[in-house]
Amino acid sequence: MLLKFTSIIRDSIYSSRAASILKEDRGSSTIEFLGILPIVIIVLSVMWQMIVGVHGVVVAQSAVNEAAKVYSITEDAVEASKAAENIVSTASGYLSLSGAPIEGTGDYDPKFTAKVNVDIKLVFLPKKLFGGTIPSVTYTTEATGRVIK
Repeated sequence: MLLKFTSIIRDSIYSSRAASILKEDRGSSTIEFLGILPIVIIVLSVMWQMIVGVHGVVVAQSAVNEAAKVYSITEDAVEASKAAENIVSTASGYLSLSGAPIEGTGDYDPKFTAKVNVDIKLVFLPKKLFGGTIPSVTYTTEATGRVIK
């Protein structure tokens, strides 16, 4: 008797409209897409920031090489710093030069070390979290050379 009663209830539940709606797969792919979309956006943002960072490092290395080349020919630290600034300014605003010192500029030793300090902005972090400014990472690279006389 109990078995017959449960089979009647089960048949009535499975034949109801609510059960047929729950069995359908319509719309499930949309829900899955909406669930995975934020993860995809976060992964793409992290990848884009990594690309920006690598490009910033490459531009900084190019700038220090240019500064060293200019200083080795002209022995003018100001002109070498301007050459480094021109290279860094080609980056799209996410990279800023914070210094390009040249050390070892003695009369008796023609060796020198050129450094370039850049700030690479973290482009996907909101300004509101950091007091209205975009946070950045400082990167320093250097190149050594000899003055050509």
